Amino acid sequence: MDRVSAKPLSRRRILKRAVAGAFGVTVAGSLGESCLLEVTRHRLSIASLPPALSPLKVAFAADFHLGAWFPAEKVREAVDAINSLGADLVLLGGDYVTESPEYYPPVFAELSRLSAPMGVYAVVGNHDNWGGPDRFLDAVSRTDIVPLIDEGVSLGGGALWIAGLDDMWGGGANWRPAAAGKPPGAAVIALCHNPYSCEELPPGAADVILAGHTHGWQVYVPLVSRALIPSNMAKYRCGFYPTRAGLMYVTRGVGLSISRFRWWCRPEVALFELCAAPQSVTARV
Repeated sequence: MDRVSAKPLSRRRILKRAVAGAFGVTVAGSLGESCLLEVTRHRLSIASLPPALSPLKVAFAADFHLGAWFPAEKVREAVDAINSLGADLVLLGGDYVTESPEYYPPVFAELSRLSAPMGVYAVVGNHDNWGGPDRFLDAVSRTDIVPLIDEGVSLGGGALWIAGLDDMWGGGANWRPAAAGKPPGAAVIALCHNPYSCEELPPGAADVILAGHTHGWQVYVPLVSRALIPSNMAKYRCGFYPTRAGLMYVTRGVGLSISRFRWWCRPEVALFELCAAPQSVTARV
């Protein structure tokens, strides 16, 4: 039998294979890390917050998107993370399911485990409106979570007002009913799904605006993603934005939509520590 000798690899081919292997490992590692839930922590100073409520710990999460691509186990992980933070107040920013209302019972079975001394409050997102707002209200009514759809609630003896807005792609964000009854001088948190809602609010409406919807673009490639993202999601990606209505924070969200994975954009639960002090902001995003 003839012996067939393998052709030796050239240095260039070895280098190409090494680079390709390193790139594959880097991509795989980035994809894996991008699926890990992150708790981000932010400290905000709010002049209108009374010392009796300071510091106030507020947990915020949005875009759970329970559905065919995102299982209940991932929602449970986020709920456990939120409960471990010892927050005084929990706020939820909409999109609990992906389109289909069949996922409302299992997602709210998980979210019903959320607890905080000052309560748990929720607004709707576009997927909740598409799935049927009546089905959302029926599911949330079986929990201790309080829905806020263009309405507000007074907490801390009138020192804090949570203004919950309907989604812009649903009934529309209406500030007047959401702010009706607000005690004079109360600190205001505006809770919404779509960050573009801030452009519908009056100047100085809120001390803090919390929003979701964008998923931080979910798949983030610098210089590339911005050119591909739809114009109705391009202005606000994630993190802090100064707006005429107040300082806004956009979360990267918990779940998945459109794409079945994340890249360089980890899912997020945010914890805010609100302090009574002159206006200043320090944040780690």
